[in-house]
Amino acid sequence: MLLALQNAIDALLKSALPSLFCGAGGATATFSADTWDFDRLSADPIAGEPGPEDAVDELGFDPAAPAGPYALTRPPYPGPKRVYLRSMRGDLVALRNTEVVWNAADTASFSVVPGAGRVLTGFDHLHVMYGVVAAATRLKSLHQMALHITAADAEQAERAFALSLAVLVMNREALVRAASFSWTAGGYQADGTLKTLRLTSGSSPDAARRTLALEAEVELRLERLLCDDAGRPIERMLSPARSPGSKTV
Repeated sequence: MLLALQNAIDALLKSALPSLFCGAGGATATFSADTWDFDRLSADPIAGEPGPEDAVDELGFDPAAPAGPYALTRPPYPGPKRVYLRSMRGDLVALRNTEVVWNAADTASFSVVPGAGRVLTGFDHLHVMYGVVAAATRLKSLHQMALHITAADAEQAERAFALSLAVLVMNREALVRAASFSWTAGGYQADGTLKTLRLTSGSSPDAARRTLALEAEVELRLERLLCDDAGRPIERMLSPARSPGSKTV
């Protein structure tokens, strides 16, 4: 469940330290197997009653053709929807309501109309937050993994490791944002959020390799999606001898 974090760390090191991690003979960053323990307080989760739940979609975005249209992955529950531009580094910038045009005939479809002066360069996703009808629960886990930095010699390994620490520490918040994920299939959804990222220990297995142990806390929101009308409040009731739908609830 830390694949997104691993990919974000690898991309960050290559973009921040290209002279060390790019090109022939450069240092490489690899990861050990991810192991984890479930939080005892959430190890036996119980799904809640069906009702409105928060949902998040990550939709591909092309700055050169921003309009779309775009489609949510699930039928939205009535209520506000928030749309953000998301960068490759995980930065979020909210779009104004006037920049998002929802389709009146299809509540899951919308287009983007960027306002004057809106900078789109560097953004490659739309981050959409909205309500759905689902039965949901939460599960927490504590993960351990190791980052291995291997170089051509001891001097390069030492330099790459020290500078990698600087990059990871100074960009920790961006890594936490980039490590989130959302998967949906077969009427089920799993949303993962990285709550904490800690650097716990290090070692030098050999002259040209350095190892950094990482600890991460992940919170999962697990959902079973329901039909469009399930869990919605009753608005009108049909009573005998009265016009259909005339009794308001």
